[in-house]
Amino acid sequence: MRLTHVIAPGPIAGAENVVLQGTEALLERDHELSLLVLLEQRNPEHGILFAEEARARGIPTEFVPVQGRVDFRALGTLRAALTAHAPVVVHAHGYKALSYSLAARSGSASVAVTHHGETSHCASVRFYERVARALYRRSDRVFSVSRTTTEQLVARGIPRARVRTVPNPVALSHPSQTRPRFLGGGTELLFVGRLSEEKGLDVLLRALASPHVPTRLRLDVAGDGPCAVRWKALSSSLGIEHRVRWLGVRRDIPDLLDRADALVLPSFREGLPLAVLEAASSAVPVLASRVGGVPEAVWEGETGLLLPPGDVAAWETALVRWHRDHNNLRIGARRRAAEIRARHSPQRWAQLTTEHYRELARA
Repeated sequence: MRLTHVIAPGPIAGAENVVLQGTEALLERDHELSLLVLLEQRNPEHGILFAEEARARGIPTEFVPVQGRVDFRALGTLRAALTAHAPVVVHAHGYKALSYSLAARSGSASVAVTHHGETSHCASVRFYERVARALYRRSDRVFSVSRTTTEQLVARGIPRARVRTVPNPVALSHPSQTRPRFLGGGTELLFVGRLSEEKGLDVLLRALASPHVPTRLRLDVAGDGPCAVRWKALSSSLGIEHRVRWLGVRRDIPDLLDRADALVLPSFREGLPLAVLEAASSAVPVLASRVGGVPEAVWEGETGLLLPPGDVAAWETALVRWHRDHNNLRIGARRRAAEIRARHSPQRWAQLTTEHYRELARA
């Protein structure tokens, strides 16, 4: 089947990794696939790095240069590319890729979009999320990354008949039974993600500073974003700067997970975060907010702890409990890791997505 995926990438993170892992698995199923990268001229480095990673994986990739919010020349370039490729399905990721794909499609191609979740962390983002939902109503299919996000879309007026649940894929190496792990006796916590409001890292920092939480607990923060300076200052004002390491953006997440006793994710909103799937598939326990599709990847009390978002006191209690019971949670995480790897393998994602592509083709 001929397929074209369209994305306007940011720094390589959750959605970008889903596209890379997913399209690579689709190629393994012998689809004819092209990846069109909307190259934003205001920050072209994101698109260039993403395209380099895609090509390194053997994914045929082309650039569509884009100037500003609306670029009619880019629209013409995209329309020409879609005409040349003649895909059965155009699969967009993100509101900008979707808006250009809908405007540029020609012939009988269907347009699908993956809803990766919403952050709603500022007024402009909330506006674009409303735009995205309006565009979903014009799309032939909306792929949602979890059962929870599917129900949220339906509640917001997206016709249920148009939505399909396709959980995110994750591909990390199998955790070896003999590979040494640099465990810290339940003291090494790891946060992976963008440092922005919706991630709620300030909640975790305040809990970590509680006098009830063992001072042996330490936190590594892998990521960057608009809240980085403010949250670093907060850790200093709380007197825990010696217990928090700010690692910046990292590409060695498997190595960081090898050294972690638990992944922590105090988010206010999520779709189905890759950080949780990566930890769970690597047999690392998870302490996370009960939001989005997170409960679909965590067995509460067995592989991790789920907490109400924004509740500092709940995080204090959880950190104390974690320090006491971490061995049981680690055993549970190792027991369930294979199930997560099977359920969220890129091959499984490609199988489900292909079934929905064929459904569109028949329609």
